[in-house]
Amino acid sequence: MDVIKRKLKYFVRKLYTNQKRIEPLSLGWKGAATALSTMAFLMILIQGKFLLDQRSFLDFTIGMLIFILSVVLISGFITLLFNGVKKIPSRFIWILFSSLIFLLFCFFSSSLEVTILFILLVAVVVSLWGALLYKWLKGSYKNAKKYQKVSVLTCLFILTIGIGAWSYWLIHPGDANTPVVVLKQLKTSKRYDNTLLKNPAKPGNYPIRKLTYGNPNTYREVFNQKNSLATKTIDASDFIEKWSSVRTKTLGFGPDEMPLNGHVWYPEGKGDFPLVMIVHGNHVMTDYSDTGYEYLGNLLASRGYIVVSVDENFLNVSPYDDMFLVSPLKNENPARGLILLEHLKVWEEWNNTESNPFYKKVDMEHIALIGHSRGGEAIAIAAAFNEMQHPPSNGNIQFDYNFSIRSLISIAGVDGQYMPAGKPLPLKNVNYLALQGAHDMDVNSFDSSNQQYRISYTNKDDNMNASVYIYGANHGQFNEGWGRGDVAGTANQLFNLKQIMPREQQETVTKVLISAFLDSTLKEKKRYKEIFKDLGYAKEWLPDTLYINNYYDSQTSLIATFNEDIDLNTTTVPGGKLFGKNLKEWKEEKVKMKNDGADYSAVRLGWDSKDKFSSAFYTLSLPENGLEIGPNSSIVFSLADNREEERENNQEELIDFTVTVEDSNGKRASLPLSYIAKLTPAIKGKLLKKPFSNVGNTTEPVFQYYGFSLNDFKEVNPQFDPLKLNKIHFQFNLTEQGTILMNNIGIRNENI
Repeated sequence: MDVIKRKLKYFVRKLYTNQKRIEPLSLGWKGAATALSTMAFLMILIQGKFLLDQRSFLDFTIGMLIFILSVVLISGFITLLFNGVKKIPSRFIWILFSSLIFLLFCFFSSSLEVTILFILLVAVVVSLWGALLYKWLKGSYKNAKKYQKVSVLTCLFILTIGIGAWSYWLIHPGDANTPVVVLKQLKTSKRYDNTLLKNPAKPGNYPIRKLTYGNPNTYREVFNQKNSLATKTIDASDFIEKWSSVRTKTLGFGPDEMPLNGHVWYPEGKGDFPLVMIVHGNHVMTDYSDTGYEYLGNLLASRGYIVVSVDENFLNVSPYDDMFLVSPLKNENPARGLILLEHLKVWEEWNNTESNPFYKKVDMEHIALIGHSRGGEAIAIAAAFNEMQHPPSNGNIQFDYNFSIRSLISIAGVDGQYMPAGKPLPLKNVNYLALQGAHDMDVNSFDSSNQQYRISYTNKDDNMNASVYIYGANHGQFNEGWGRGDVAGTANQLFNLKQIMPREQQETVTKVLISAFLDSTLKEKKRYKEIFKDLGYAKEWLPDTLYINNYYDSQTSLIATFNEDIDLNTTTVPGGKLFGKNLKEWKEEKVKMKNDGADYSAVRLGWDSKDKFSSAFYTLSLPENGLEIGPNSSIVFSLADNREEERENNQEELIDFTVTVEDSNGKRASLPLSYIAKLTPAIKGKLLKKPFSNVGNTTEPVFQYYGFSLNDFKEVNPQFDPLKLNKIHFQFNLTEQGTILMNNIGIRNENI
């Protein structure tokens, strides 16, 4: 340490107290340093404006000065370590490292390799341009030979054109992309024409009222208006780490006095009305996110729901309060979940208080939680805590919630940030819906599909578990205040924003699916379940893009999930058998997502057969006992297209094959997969602009649900007896080549 201090003192002394001993930067190095530092300084000011936009000018100035000085000092120390590189002046190395840190802060994205390559290329080009231009302007080439002058001018011209092209590329939104096939092309059956369902995104008949509630000493005046309801604070200090004193000073409270603030949209009329609570995710703390769900609040309130958007902004990232992310909040997701339960306690009290305007208006037996981004995991944490007597981290804390949380909706939700005892959250006996944008630049992998697969059903309640993956949807446009770019400020310019669907379309998708899900699970309008089994029933209401939807419910008995063992021939239910023939690939594996392995498995089946008389097939023999098959039963399974080659816009390449059922008497009946729809192609979620669009993992297996009624097979062959179903054959004879993942093969007994 003493050696470092002596070197630092020597370096500073050389720079500032003994200038005559330091050779001045040559014109080239001086020009390079000037150009690079100017560009980096301007970029960091733009980024700082985004990150500190809601702060006062004084806070902005102080924050930027502290950050810039910190970077300059850190890069100065790094320069000392590289001081031995004598051919490059130390002062330029200092400026170079400072600029690289600034640029990294401006363009940091989920694709780290692209970010590093991008900023290094920018630093080299701008430095070279600055060096040549400065030397030219200072007359260094005045006496140079003609070919040298021409060479320098040519280089300057090329570099200037390059910087101009880079600037244009940076501000250009990208290129419009279209999916291989859209919903209406996939769903052409006439059965969709006779639906009696009404568009769930149409406003209802209830007049809408609005108010807010919060602590009288809250940090935001909107929650302390004339008609606002008052709430107390809660102590959540045991559920969060690294809350800074600067954050306390900014907010006016610490983790032991967290407010319960909310926006309420509610129907005017007699109750009782189901309660829907929405919670946002992580965003800049002072750029408030709770106001961004008004489009949902107004719709649902008009349709007879009390809707609350919960303020948890004080748990969000704050560059100013977190020392520019050097010391951010840590492990705060449990607090996000706990606060939701404390809000429910408030509503339970109001519902039982005669003097409260919500007295006897709240149906506390029908509660739904909606969470966006980190809020998507927060609602799962709340549902788990709701069933517990103690939090997993501290047995000395007593829980006594036990609310009737019927439904959870995760919008672009994260998963696995909260791992109590190193274990993921299991949930039981709850309705679950996961929505995910295929072009999400923040949560760019379908994380909440893990939670979807971890939900189990042990009772006889009629619950469902669904997901919808949406081409063109991003992370931010689920919230009215977040926008088309999903990352911080200038880093959005690396992404292809033009391919993102318009905000009104993304909000339409959200309204249709969430309203239908809530009507089905909280208001017993069970026919809306058909939408989640088959999106063809909603094709007239949804924007016509590509969707992949998966489904499972408590009425389904799964025969093969491929999670039980390593034996290719055994099923999850004892007694069943699996058999394959003429397959190019046949193996069971953990599903690989963009960023990591999933929590669930599937069987990989690949084929390459030109002979239709010896086609590849895969057969499931049902166990003799343990399965109930009734007159309205269906066979169900989920598929993901796992072909790795690039596909162009050619619908003929969509995978199709034959599904054949066989009874114990050997009677068979067959239908093509396209009877429901050809297999939805894998979505290439190319997030970055060209030429970086193919960098990293651009796709991941997303499973499409298929349900074939056994009665439909009987119409094909009246001799087939559905009650004696014995085998299910998947014969790969309609598409010459292909690779799929398959899981969740089972029997569903219809009970609407």
